[in-house]
Amino acid sequence: MDIKSLQAISDAAIDETNDALREINLSLHNNPELMYEEHHAHKILTDLLEARGFDVERGAFDIPTAFKATYPPRDGAVSGRTASINLEYDALKDIGHACGHNLIATAGLAAALGAAAAIKKGKINGRIIAFGTPAEEGGGGKIKMIRAGAYKDLACNLMVHPMSDRSHNNAYSSTMCGSELNIEYIGKPAHAMAAPWDGVNAMDAVTILHTAVGLLRQQIMPSDRIRGVILSTGEQSAVIPERARARYCVRSASLARYRVLKQKFVNCLEAAALATGCELRTSWLPAYWDIRTNDPLADRYVHHVQRTDETSVFRSVLEQKYDRDCYSTDQGNVTYVLPSIHPTFVIHSPEGSVHTREFTAAAATDDAHRRTVAQGKAMAAVALEVLVDDAFAAEVKAQYDAMDLSAADDPFVQ
Repeated sequence: MDIKSLQAISDAAIDETNDALREINLSLHNNPELMYEEHHAHKILTDLLEARGFDVERGAFDIPTAFKATYPPRDGAVSGRTASINLEYDALKDIGHACGHNLIATAGLAAALGAAAAIKKGKINGRIIAFGTPAEEGGGGKIKMIRAGAYKDLACNLMVHPMSDRSHNNAYSSTMCGSELNIEYIGKPAHAMAAPWDGVNAMDAVTILHTAVGLLRQQIMPSDRIRGVILSTGEQSAVIPERARARYCVRSASLARYRVLKQKFVNCLEAAALATGCELRTSWLPAYWDIRTNDPLADRYVHHVQRTDETSVFRSVLEQKYDRDCYSTDQGNVTYVLPSIHPTFVIHSPEGSVHTREFTAAAATDDAHRRTVAQGKAMAAVALEVLVDDAFAAEVKAQYDAMDLSAADDPFVQ
């Protein structure tokens, strides 16, 4: 069976399940759950996948709200390639699905169901895996999954992300690499009037840090970002503050550059401790690496989105690659492990961009769902091409193999 026939089967299967997809979409949107607490999302997604013939592993990779859904089931004899799709479904505190993860999950679910239908009817010697990936909003769920071996021996990984119409459709999206950390300086209290010399001022340490970072900004790259907030520095003016807490974010354009920027920031951290005599304690969150888009996958994705949604408009490849979004995602880490894409697609949200209440509302609209289903059809079609077209699969692998990923070997950036 040729690729167009397989894609037609996939498209039809997605259309036939559209009512169920819409129900899932709204159920996720109406029941937002924070990272690693996505129990409702985990249940409704795995229940539907299992009902459609997928072999479902719930609580996969020692993460209670992660899953792995495989089609055909793992007990079947399959020797061909395996394509994978990521579903995100965690929300943001207080503002719900303001990043549109309900749409990401819906698109991934549609893609998995469509590809599975084509695999079955077309008797394809290959597999599709739908990964449930919790805790993108700060918890690094995909990083834990990578370390547990989730993405080994796979031909590709696909996912999409909605953006407001202040942005653009972009198949070659690039993101920043970075991490957040919690900082605590520990000093020694003393009477600030009678014997200040007996104290070690933790507030001074965090003040020096904030000042040093401000000065450092003059000597860093335009694409570098260091932002922070001071959380606490004491409560009584007559007492030398014993403890000061802050939270900072350090980001740069690439993993290699992040390694340099992180060291500069660490120097500021340690200098403040040295200057004041405070003890320094830090707790780094997992680093989200920059996205390394696989061009052959992105090229085919554009083709299929325009085939499935005639309203989708893309700028030139050069213009898409020139954009650099200032957000980070743990999908970036996945792109270092196997050929992957993370395209962004526009939904109508004129009043607000991602991470706003206005975007939360936009993520529940019928129009956003229509655009999301088109993304699912496109991802299914790309996955099917990887499974059945040896030349295309080789091109995808060759582009990935040619990338310099050596920066990922440095433990300092883990």
